[in-house]
Amino acid sequence: MSTPETGRTEQLPLFPLGTVLTPGMRLTLHVFEPRYRQLVADLLNEQDPRAPEFGVVALRAGWEVGDLQDLYEVGTAARVTDVLPLPDGRCNLTAMGERRFTVERLDTSSQPYLIGTVRWLTEQDGPWSANLMFNTRRALRSYQEALAQLDVAALDAEQAEDLSVDSLPRAGTADEQMARAVSYLVARQPWLPLDDRQRLLASPDTASRLREGRVILHRETELVSQLHAVPVTAAAFRD
Repeated sequence: MSTPETGRTEQLPLFPLGTVLTPGMRLTLHVFEPRYRQLVADLLNEQDPRAPEFGVVALRAGWEVGDLQDLYEVGTAARVTDVLPLPDGRCNLTAMGERRFTVERLDTSSQPYLIGTVRWLTEQDGPWSANLMFNTRRALRSYQEALAQLDVAALDAEQAEDLSVDSLPRAGTADEQMARAVSYLVARQPWLPLDDRQRLLASPDTASRLREGRVILHRETELVSQLHAVPVTAAAFRD
């Protein structure tokens, strides 16, 4: 598959999930359904020297896709980093989120899995500031400290480390790369409502994502503190 150019359209195999993948986020999948086993096999058979990639899009509801209305429009390309074959054609797959895209058309018939015509999105900074970035980072720390008071440790050690605010670089001054990393780290917090995480993924620029992320974090921190509970995500019900 050719290197994606921002604004250009391209066909990309799609893997719908009950969660949101963001750029820079690690993804691990146990692939067992025949159609997605075929997707992985086709990816690995591509005559491309680079690691293969596929698109991850979040489902609006349920687990089946019939048309575009069943999916959120904005998704993230996942670059395959490791595949561990298992008996009966199953596999464990690891990938890393890279670039965002918008799904413009959906092909549900040419392959057992979905093929999307996607348009690659730019990463704009917007009118962000060091104060905005630091305040959002502080709100994320407060949210994670509130969660730490509850028994919600359903993540393994590696996932927990990836999601921690302490995983961010300890830079003395802010820059665009740091601000973007903070904004996407908010969007990948698994206990936030999926609609909120998707809205953050689809934000037009880093500044918008930071501002909205800070509002969401303040709201959710208050709810966690008052209710002493977190919502159960849809992904928790799927093996």
